[in-house]
Amino acid sequence: MNHKPIAEAERIEAYLDTFTMVTLVIFTEVPREAYFYVTDHERVYPLKKISEQRLEDRLLFHMVLDQKLPIYRDYWVVYPDGGEIPLKTGAVVRTKEFDEIFAYEKKDLGAVYSPEKTVFKVWAPTASTVRLKLFTSASTAFEHPMKLGDRGVWEAEIAGDHHLHEYCYLVRVNHTVNEAIDPYAKAVTVNGKRGVVIDLNKTNPEGWETVNSPLPLKKTDSIIYELHVRDFSVHPLSGMKHKGKYMAFTEKGTSGPGHTTTGIDYLKNLGVTHVQLLPVNDYGSIDETKSDTEYNWGYDPLHFNVPEGSYATDPADPVSRIKEYKALIASLHNNGLRLIMDVVYNHVFIRETSNFEKIVPGYYFRFDYGGNPVNGTGVGNDTASERFMMRKFIIDSVLYWTEEYKVDGFRFDLMGIHDIITMNETYKELAKINSSVFILGEGWKMNTWLDEDQKACIDSARRMPGISFFNDRFRDLVKGNIFHAANEGFINGDTSQIERLYENVSGNSKEHGLFNTPGQSINYIECHDNHTLWDRLLTLHPNEDETVLRKRHLLGTALTIFSLGVPFLHAGQEFFRSKQGDGNSYKSGDSINRLDWERRSKFEKDVQYVTELLQIRKNHPAFRLDEPETIEHSLSLLDGLPEGMFGFRIKSSERVDTWKDILLLYNSHPSEKVYQLPSPGDWTVTAEALEVKEDGLYKTDSGTLLIPPLGFTMAVQSAE
Repeated sequence: MNHKPIAEAERIEAYLDTFTMVTLVIFTEVPREAYFYVTDHERVYPLKKISEQRLEDRLLFHMVLDQKLPIYRDYWVVYPDGGEIPLKTGAVVRTKEFDEIFAYEKKDLGAVYSPEKTVFKVWAPTASTVRLKLFTSASTAFEHPMKLGDRGVWEAEIAGDHHLHEYCYLVRVNHTVNEAIDPYAKAVTVNGKRGVVIDLNKTNPEGWETVNSPLPLKKTDSIIYELHVRDFSVHPLSGMKHKGKYMAFTEKGTSGPGHTTTGIDYLKNLGVTHVQLLPVNDYGSIDETKSDTEYNWGYDPLHFNVPEGSYATDPADPVSRIKEYKALIASLHNNGLRLIMDVVYNHVFIRETSNFEKIVPGYYFRFDYGGNPVNGTGVGNDTASERFMMRKFIIDSVLYWTEEYKVDGFRFDLMGIHDIITMNETYKELAKINSSVFILGEGWKMNTWLDEDQKACIDSARRMPGISFFNDRFRDLVKGNIFHAANEGFINGDTSQIERLYENVSGNSKEHGLFNTPGQSINYIECHDNHTLWDRLLTLHPNEDETVLRKRHLLGTALTIFSLGVPFLHAGQEFFRSKQGDGNSYKSGDSINRLDWERRSKFEKDVQYVTELLQIRKNHPAFRLDEPETIEHSLSLLDGLPEGMFGFRIKSSERVDTWKDILLLYNSHPSEKVYQLPSPGDWTVTAEALEVKEDGLYKTDSGTLLIPPLGFTMAVQSAE
């Protein structure tokens, strides 16, 4: 059956929107009673129009078939004069029926290597053909037809040892052959142009088999430190040789100005428990051949299961980036630190050219009723975690990073784009491998095409007990709303919301609280986004002396450390990190973003102060309570405090802590305050101004304390 192509000027498009419904999008004049039918050049499938819809510049014909179409074939819609239009897969891929038919549960997608053979599997249920293009050398490639198997998975088994052989898939879909890289690729060439078959045993650094994560921690025993790989070491005076690279994390004994510690030794000595790295999976905004001159945070993912090449010593070597990232992880683990990966499954770099879209067009992303991509992420596309194979991909990916790379946790970027079921399933599967896995995310309520009650946002935290959330309530109450300069927050003198501040400082987990337990609350006042706290303070208080600004800053850090929940520090926060006023430095380069190790040396006393506060938190379980009932009986808001002050009290039993009574006093006023101590008994002051001593700076029996201006004071009574 031969048909002539329809004239391009007539401009008609045809989409399969369910297994039995076709939508014609018509940009020309067509008789209302025109007859159309579908054909694969072997059979004819009549179409019946059931409705039409007039839009501004087009006419929609909604038409039905009298039977379901087998979906993995090429079809055309034939026009009354014999012209034919390619029938493309439309909204059918986003139907519940599609997921039920093609949901593939096995964990064998991608290229599974052995020395004897490699098995390639790719999920492409709408493709009419798929061919494997395998490169045996830089200039020699062979194409191998792939066989359609179970639930839309195409497979090819190629004998021989194919370690480091490059490959891609040639997917015929929507009447076009797309060259696509395997979404499950474990290795890629420079700039991710092709996938690479990899023998993962050859990517293990020396001693990898014996590297284990430190002992499990409950969430409230954790202290998270957020860091960008390049920022960590690229400063000229960092003392590290592998500047901007994974390998900088393996260098011991490094020092900076004034012989102060830098590098991995600095992280270990600071007292944090988890290092959270900004995205390290392969991303699209950096030319890896120019990795020493380009900069980006990395929130534009290309290949989700491959380390970024710009942080490797040789981006062109597929083994290098894997082995060196594993070496980074080994170094952290060997120094008692755990790794949290910042993962970006909510969008891709460019939807139209993404491998998801090339292989199964329209499936992995959210579209509105008009067929337009949804843009809740603000970058042009939202992935559809609620669909079976997108959810599976997310879970498979984090399991891979956990099992192959020994990663300890994941921070989900824009987690509010994802659905609650996906996040709970992700935690459930990860917890089978690592009972103390740490999953946290940005629970902002995003404007995406998902029912409100399904969004994995902070307001639904109680429905996701295994997930922790960045607590923007805590952040704004302490330092002010980041989007409204007039809302200044406690450390800037605003004491109008003391009750709400206490609610969050005490873990926000009472009967009707935001969280089930404080372990769900990530308490932070600074992160990679927006201005650093130091730069914000400079904006709010342009005429204040540096000494005064430091006091405000440290007051906020002390609140972060001793509030119930999980303290989160942005790298350099402990020495007043500045980005020279840049509030969105995602591509601003090294001069703005690098950790300033000179500044670390300049503020050595402040770093030591923060270190000692962290040590006290780690030594005393009273600051790490995670049971709402215990908290209800142990914590109380101090009332009757002088103007500008906030404080709370922790009473603990001897079974919980050696300190039976703890007072935490925060003065946001620029003048000294007098506080009447509770009676009876003497109190030992363990922290005051910039002095910290766990066994006591001094004892007082006077009944009062002088609270320094813009200062933090801790007074305790020990168990008898």
